[in-house]
Amino acid sequence: MFKKTLSKLLLMAILITSLFSFVGCNTETSTAVGLEYEKAVFAKANEDGSYQVLDSNVFQRGESVYLIFVNVGKFKKGEDNMHMFDMDIEVTDSDGNIILEKKAMLGEEGHLELANDTADSPYGVFTSSAELTAGEYSMKLSIYDKIGTGKASVKKTIILE
Repeated sequence: MFKKTLSKLLLMAILITSLFSFVGCNTETSTAVGLEYEKAVFAKANEDGSYQVLDSNVFQRGESVYLIFVNVGKFKKGEDNMHMFDMDIEVTDSDGNIILEKKAMLGEEGHLELANDTADSPYGVFTSSAELTAGEYSMKLSIYDKIGTGKASVKKTIILE
């Protein structure tokens, strides 16, 4: 009896999740092994260089979309007592075609000392184009520890109008 009820609940959860992914809501998938992060948020840049965190995943074509990890860690230190991490970004359209792909975006800029072995707000940015078709896109951001083996990724849906 318990197994049947549990199976029905699991099936309902899968169906509801599938329904939401088909209607274009704000979906997010994430993985983390050896690194943890508090959350991943969309933001836009302000004129003063600061960022405004957004509750929405809807952007205008031509806008820059920032995806920010909040408090990622704990990174391992190297023999030089410094940390080394890098990031990848990938944006795909609703058919899975790659619109943007950047690997190892940080290079030497990812070799630095981190307070509490934590990166406060590393981000990736996708500057959309007015020529892109309006619709749903996926933005995937990955961060990885080049000294340790930790990695975290998040994939979020954006809607371009």
